[in-house]
Amino acid sequence: MDAMGYEGKFYYGTAGATATNLVENVVDLTYDKDTERGSTTIRGDGTKPPIVTSRVTGLKPTITWTMLNRTADTQLAAFRAAAATGAAVAVRTKDHASGKGFDGDVTLTEKEGQPLHGEQTFEFTAEATREFRQPQLYI
Repeated sequence: MDAMGYEGKFYYGTAGATATNLVENVVDLTYDKDTERGSTTIRGDGTKPPIVTSRVTGLKPTITWTMLNRTADTQLAAFRAAAATGAAVAVRTKDHASGKGFDGDVTLTEKEGQPLHGEQTFEFTAEATREFRQPQLYI
């Protein structure tokens, strides 16, 4: 069966422990698994340009999500405070109730949206930190 976006789970918590508080005020969420690479290109025999090659030197998970500006939402307030101060928080993503995803501590950046013809939103981008624990990528 195909999994639908609304079936994904997103949790928040205190840095240093797995996040367990379900965040419901999420419109869209994207979990990116990028890589950093080091060049392994060699010049070869000099008769033609070399073919560029590389090797993975690091994994870079990034989570981006959008929340509606609900003034009484304490989780939104906590994410905004963390983004404003640079404090780490714990997040956990799952692609469905018992699914795979990210489990770790992150630092946040924030974008505020105030479209003329729509609801106000906050978009957060999370990057992993290992200040309190090692992040886990469940695949």
